[in-house]
Amino acid sequence: MLRMKLTPTIVITLLFFSCFAYSNQKVDIDSPEGWAMAFMTSSAQNLGQMQPHSVNLRDISISAELSSIPHLNREQQKIGFGGFKDEDLNKSPAFGKLRASFGLPWNLNAEMSWTPPLQINGSKPDGLWGAAISRPLIDNEKISIGLRLFLLRGGVIASVTCNEDKINFTPYTPQNPVGCIGKSDDKLQMDHEGAELFLSFNNSSATLPWISLASSNIDNSVQIDAPLEGGRELATIYSTGAIQTFSFGFNYDMGENWILNAASSYTPLDVQRPNDTSGNDNFWNVRVGLTIRY
Repeated sequence: MLRMKLTPTIVITLLFFSCFAYSNQKVDIDSPEGWAMAFMTSSAQNLGQMQPHSVNLRDISISAELSSIPHLNREQQKIGFGGFKDEDLNKSPAFGKLRASFGLPWNLNAEMSWTPPLQINGSKPDGLWGAAISRPLIDNEKISIGLRLFLLRGGVIASVTCNEDKINFTPYTPQNPVGCIGKSDDKLQMDHEGAELFLSFNNSSATLPWISLASSNIDNSVQIDAPLEGGRELATIYSTGAIQTFSFGFNYDMGENWILNAASSYTPLDVQRPNDTSGNDNFWNVRVGLTIRY
């Protein structure tokens, strides 16, 4: 029989690993965890604020956008352990971003976007930026058809696994079932890229309506860092898949190079839960923005 001598170094190493739990798990996009990641990524999806339009070289526009995030009921927030553990997903009721667009040759419009790292209810964007390029394909007196290619990188840091409410209760009670002793430092990575096809209806009025269909490939992950009474939980859960989003909106020309943007987006999402939530698991939001052209 092989015997190992327990030196002080080995004892310290064993104690270290006994206090930390590491795991790496891939889940389906329609699992409770995968659905939650896709739902939150939909809230940050880098969709167009207006239809692709003709631009001149070195045209510049700056815009700001604010979009709503639907509130989830308690059953919808049961996503941990395959749909049995409560997580705190209702962090912020809105998501915002700043954009800058630049006219390029061949009627191309390049765009960069950024979400400021403002902390709201324990959540904060982390290096969240996007890029896009668009171009009108058909543009006549009646209709305009355009294509926009986009991507987004970055994520959000939030105390989802162990929030402030849980740590106020005794570990391993019904209100704190996993034994949280401090707020977690979880990060959701919301990387995605896709294409969006626009159809707008040209007219002589100041209001220009449009509709669009977008398809995005999402590559999500959640890095969990939770202090528990039994040790620190360090885990990564990741999921990949594709989502489609339908949008409709309008641009209102306010004059003096100012444009009001308004839109609504709908993303169908499927989820396989152990129990019926009797809620709407699809993502639907409202977006408003303001653009100034130079």
